[in-house]
Amino acid sequence: MVNVVKVGESKVTSKYLVVLPKAIRLALNLKRGDYVEWYIEEGKVVVKKKNA
Repeated sequence: MVNVVKVGESKVTSKYLVVLPKAIRLALNLKRGDYVEWYIEEGKVVVKKKNA
């Protein structure tokens, strides 16, 4: 069984932008200017830090 924990929520702006919650930024060690990759997996969105 996969452990799923809600760590925040974001509102989609009129330009379809979202802010990544701090818990996600910390967990992925994201810094300003980093890229993320978006995947759809079994009806869910997965966000991964893009490796250089």
